[in-house]
Amino acid sequence: MQPVTFLDVRTGVLKALAQAFPNIDRFGEEIKEGLTPPCFFVKILEPTHTQELGRRYTREIPVDVHYFDETNKGRITMAEQLTSLLETIQVNGNPIRGINVSWEIVEEVLHFFITYRMQVWKQKPSYPSMQTLDIEEALKNG
Repeated sequence: MQPVTFLDVRTGVLKALAQAFPNIDRFGEEIKEGLTPPCFFVKILEPTHTQELGRRYTREIPVDVHYFDETNKGRITMAEQLTSLLETIQVNGNPIRGINVSWEIVEEVLHFFITYRMQVWKQKPSYPSMQTLDIEEALKNG
């Protein structure tokens, strides 16, 4: 099983938004000049990757979903909807639950914050197999 990448989580959030709001544009790479509200921009904040034991690591990926809307009522309504929608997302066919949900409106943009925490395992190192070894046996008399 391949570990979940940071971009996999962003893709999972974008897919959840696309399914719930197919008529609202979504961006993940950059905020373009002249955006037409309503639209979303999904940004990964400062992720962590912490070793727990052996090959096991914990990843925490905080996400900031920007929502651009023309009214404060629309922003608050969207915050309520995102709370339920992004509680669990699908990443590589597996559900990942979000934690630490909060939101704020800054300069007429909703910032919806959620963190996805998961365990990942580093793959075992593969060592080359030993080559063949020929052994000859003989008994020594005396």
